Amino acid sequence: MEENKEKTDDPSDHHGGINTMDKVTECLDALIEEMRESRAYQNYLWMEEELEKDPDLKSRVDDYRIRNYRLQQSENVDLYDAVDSLERDSCALRKSEKANAYLEAELEVCKMVQKVQDRISEEIRIGVPEI
Repeated sequence: MEENKEKTDDPSDHHGGINTMDKVTECLDALIEEMRESRAYQNYLWMEEELEKDPDLKSRVDDYRIRNYRLQQSENVDLYDAVDSLERDSCALRKSEKANAYLEAELEVCKMVQKVQDRISEEIRIGVPEI
């Protein structure tokens, strides 16, 4: 062991040797690259380009997506009415083959990302008190 090694404040280097965060970052970069090259993500990008060709449809899809996101984040809302309204809009949008294909492609990518997040959460346990 080196006696004159300067101590760093880097928490990832507290054991000395290889900087752990460098390895984690390298693996993360590889994971992101694999996800970008996946069939699901490539399909999503292609469907996004197709949707861009129809600005009115894109606007309607984006409005639906924003409302869906806000509903998922809200706490004090009448869920029955909000979900009912969103579902009606979803049915109307999905009559468009292009909108339906885009929303399905987006869902597939979201599921891929969620699966990665779930796996990390399952494997890397951090004790968080229940609230």
